[in-house]
Amino acid sequence: MVKIKSLAKSYIEEQFWLAGSTKETTLRAFDYLALAVGNLEIDRLDYSHCEGYKSWLIKSGRSKTTANIYMRSLRPVFNWAVRLKLLGSNPMVELTAFKTTQKPIRVYEDWEFERMLRFCQTPEWKFILLVARTTGLRRGEVLNLHKDNFRSGFVFVEPKRNTERTWEWEPKDKEIRKVPCPDYVYHLAKDAPCYYPSLTVRRYATQLRLKGMGMLVESRRKCPHLNFRRDFVKIQRKAFGRQIGDFHSLRKTYITEMASEFPDYFVMKLSGHSNTRTMVTYYTACRDSQFISARKIASEVVKKACSPQAYTPKTKQINDLLMGDARFELTTSCV
Repeated sequence: MVKIKSLAKSYIEEQFWLAGSTKETTLRAFDYLALAVGNLEIDRLDYSHCEGYKSWLIKSGRSKTTANIYMRSLRPVFNWAVRLKLLGSNPMVELTAFKTTQKPIRVYEDWEFERMLRFCQTPEWKFILLVARTTGLRRGEVLNLHKDNFRSGFVFVEPKRNTERTWEWEPKDKEIRKVPCPDYVYHLAKDAPCYYPSLTVRRYATQLRLKGMGMLVESRRKCPHLNFRRDFVKIQRKAFGRQIGDFHSLRKTYITEMASEFPDYFVMKLSGHSNTRTMVTYYTACRDSQFISARKIASEVVKKACSPQAYTPKTKQINDLLMGDARFELTTSCV
């Protein structure tokens, strides 16, 4: 009979098209399951083992968010085993995820973005920040844009094939979409010295050389800019003295801005989300200016209700009548 770790390996071999990160997380989740309950034969697994795994993840130092990721990684594998009749049912069906507190959505204020832009050391980084802020593209989408993706005032997010000038790459949402692009960014892309505007000529040549040698691994196809996070943090430290946010927050800033102007379904198409719930819950923030406006509205209510001008003769007459009704009710109730 198939054991826990063998099941995960068979699943990964069969589902060979999965992203590298998904494969790694799935294998790690099953390694942890084997540590928690033993490398059992899968037909011996039941709900109690899954509950034990859930507890083990927390006791071994994982956060609730991380534990939820590992538990979620088990489900498709067990469902696959059920379809192959290796399991009678999925033991994870009734297991609930941990409830976690959602962190506030971080968006960049205009002055913060302008300051980051001012401290960019290279034209490639200036282009990266401008594209992310004005189109809301994901990191991998920005880094895999080439000049021919910029057409007629739009940027087209499209899959790439292995050619003389490109390497294989596919968008996360598996869809082709077009996003309006400001003229300034459009011309930056067209005038860039490299066919991939976010890369230096040297790095682009290295990518093509590795592709030709069959050594261009998935992680470098998705993120051809080495040390991306380190360089982004370096820009923020120069601009602010510390890191104030991550690169993904540029996408959240764009989506928040668009959501205040356009219907959710249109913003969903612009951003490449599969549903509006994810977009609204995790990508649309309430700006400080909105909280300030809400406070002003609430303050106006207090000002109108409690100011001396609120007590006009008419208001006083109504109050006297109400008080008279109250005295009448009090008198009749005492009789």
